[in-house]
Amino acid sequence: MLRTSLSRRVIAFVLLPLTFLFAASLFWVERSVRQNTTVQMRGDLVKQQRRLQQEQIIQGRQTQRTLQVLGENAALKAALTLHRDLENSGSLRDPTLRSQLRHTLEERLQSVRDTIEADSLTLVGAPGQTLAHWQRSVSAIYTQRVIPINLGPENLGRLVVGNEFHLASFASGAEAILIQNGRVEQSTLPISLFANLSRDWSQAGELQLGHEQFIAVPINIAELGPQYAIVMLASVDAAVAPFLHTLRTVLFPATAVSLALALVLVWFASRAVTQPLQSLTRACQDSIQKGILEIPPTSRSGVLEVNVLADSLHRAAIAASDARYNLQQAYLQILEALVESLEARDPYTAGHSRRVSDYSIWIGRQLALPAQEIESLRIGALLHDIGKIGIPDAVLLKDGRLTDDEFRMIKMHPGIGVRILERIGAFEPYLGVVGLHHENQDGSGYPHGLRGEQIPLAARIVHLADAYDAMTSNRPYRNRMPEDKVRRILRECSGTQFDPSVVEAFFASPANSMAANLELLHAAINDRPSLHRADPDLPMSVDRPGISIRL
Repeated sequence: MLRTSLSRRVIAFVLLPLTFLFAASLFWVERSVRQNTTVQMRGDLVKQQRRLQQEQIIQGRQTQRTLQVLGENAALKAALTLHRDLENSGSLRDPTLRSQLRHTLEERLQSVRDTIEADSLTLVGAPGQTLAHWQRSVSAIYTQRVIPINLGPENLGRLVVGNEFHLASFASGAEAILIQNGRVEQSTLPISLFANLSRDWSQAGELQLGHEQFIAVPINIAELGPQYAIVMLASVDAAVAPFLHTLRTVLFPATAVSLALALVLVWFASRAVTQPLQSLTRACQDSIQKGILEIPPTSRSGVLEVNVLADSLHRAAIAASDARYNLQQAYLQILEALVESLEARDPYTAGHSRRVSDYSIWIGRQLALPAQEIESLRIGALLHDIGKIGIPDAVLLKDGRLTDDEFRMIKMHPGIGVRILERIGAFEPYLGVVGLHHENQDGSGYPHGLRGEQIPLAARIVHLADAYDAMTSNRPYRNRMPEDKVRRILRECSGTQFDPSVVEAFFASPANSMAANLELLHAAINDRPSLHRADPDLPMSVDRPGISIRL
């Protein structure tokens, strides 16, 4: 089982990261290739855009110079001059004359068509009125060049020469689309790819068409007019496909072979290590069951690291045992010092914490608490009044009546105790008893006014034990109370100040017999109650002359 577990761990921590590394490397290489290819293709398209624009400019200048000859055509000038004169004289209002003039203009346009290669011709007057028009195809898109026709300084009109635009011949084997007013009009790709595509075609960038990624670069062709634009497209996937195919063909088999070799090496290495580790594992499991780290010396193996590990564990077990013993001793010494430091301040309360601890243990056993909780209860009860270390002697040891301010100071001792103990991590389980042992069942206690189950059970137990010992012990400001009176007070406060279940457990515990012995002992001395000060450990039903405080 150990061998299998180690093998799985090695696979998980070695082979899986290695596999992930190979996959990440492939992903990174592919992504880098795509990014570099995209940048390069965008640059190539921009260069192609500039080259096409330069060619268009050069071709346009040459064509413009050729067509400028038409601007000096005498027949066109004569026809436009005639149109101007007739229009100025108002003669064109005659339908017959207007029809004859239109026929003359169309004849002049036909003569121009016979002299140049054009797919559309438009003769426009000076005001911008179309006088005659001809085009080879109605549905075609034309590039247009404008030739002004002047008579001296006067402009008679202009001749617009158009040539049919073919997107495929313009793209020269590449992919391109023709945009009209922001909508795809023509494309060398299937037009259905752009059906649900919405974007700003005036901006260069990347786009997804189907399952293929493209780079788009717009090209403005002045001869098409402002409503048209050309967008050149280049497929990134098509560009990187040959490289990625080669990469995967070579890298995948190499990765599989490397992982297989690594798996074989891991298997044999784990078998060489797991056998010597079995004895150490069994020793550790035995230590877990015992709760004490005991690693005996093991036999030497052929693996140096395993031998070092075995020796280290054996020495660590010895050191841990010594440290545990020393820690327990130090813990007990700190506990004793804390309790003794408190009781040394007030000789009249000497033994109070220990008696409260004994009473609490009896109650806990009567409630059938587990041994671990009873031990925690014992120590918490010993420390319950440790916060009184922070109360001035003038208040803590005062024989006379306490003022309201002095009693408020006394009530601070639970919080002081918590602040003292919370700095020591080992005392954390006892903070509830120290800080909450003056909380009452009905919420009238302090410091937080908790009630019922909000108060930890240990704090409820110590609360009752604390009050019982306070009433059955002599103090400098009063003598102990009779046992029957103490019983009556505790029962009267059941449900208000004390937990009823804790009260019943207390009266059913061996504390009764001990209390009866104490009653006889103190009765022989003096049994006159004399309350001159407020006692925070007494239940609130006890008469406190001169001061009214609910604890």
